[in-house]
Formats: sequence, C-alpha cells, structure tokens
Amino acid sequence: MVRIIDRFAFEVQLVAQDAAGTAAAAPAGDGGSGDFLSPFLLPAGLLFLFYFIVIAPERRRKADEAKLMAAIKKNDRVVTIGGIHAIVAAVSADSDIITLRIDENGNTRIKVNRSAISRIVTDKDSSGKENQTDSTKDDG
Repeated sequence: MVRIIDRFAFEVQLVAQDAAGTAAAAPAGDGGSGDFLSPFLLPAGLLFLFYFIVIAPERRRKADEAKLMAAIKKNDRVVTIGGIHAIVAAVSADSDIITLRIDENGNTRIKVNRSAISRIVTDKDSSGKENQTDSTKDDG
C-alpha cells in the first residue's frame, strides 16, 4: 500500500514538474521531498471528509435543537417524541420540566422533560393537516 502511495506521489511530482518545464524528479524512494508528506495525505483527506459529512451536520442539528428548546413558551402547541399533541401550560427557563395540557378542558396535565419535545407545531402545520383530513372526508 505504501509503495502505491509513493508511486502516486512520484507521478504527481512528475506531472507538476513537467507542467512547470523543469527536469524530471528523482523517484520518491530516493529521498525526495514527498517522502514525509505522502503517507499523511490519505488519512488527512479522510478526516477532512469525515468532518464535513458527519461532524459538522450533527453540530448544526444539535444547535437547532437547542434553539427549539430555548424558544418553547406558554400556549405553544407541541408534539412529544412519543407522539402526544399538547399545549404548553407552564414552562420555566431554569427548569428542565415542562407542564403540558393534553385535553381541551385543561384538566389533564402531564409533566415531561424539555428534551421530550420533538417539535413546535406552527399554525401553518396544523391548518395544512386539517385541510388534508377534511378533503379526504369529502371524497369518501
């Protein structure tokens, strides 16, 4: 594997020097300047790709989730990770517990962790779903 990488580095050096109009370089095994860098190019490239494909999007997702958790306020319509649709009855900025009102009368309340909230339902989301269910009822 090392010989293949050395050979590839040697050929890249040849192409670069031919393009510049200089004489051909010595093989990489003869103590050329590419001996030290060539084994580190592939792992460095893989780490670079791994960062931008895996780590950076995960950081962005966690930051968006933190903004969502910080933006929860009283009377927001939310959906929990268990699929419960509810309205926020009480929320404290310093507490990790949120009280949700489940029924329309406001008598049934549950306390959940802030991390159990999956999403905040906006008016656009709820009205679009109601319109879809109404149109399917008319067709049937």
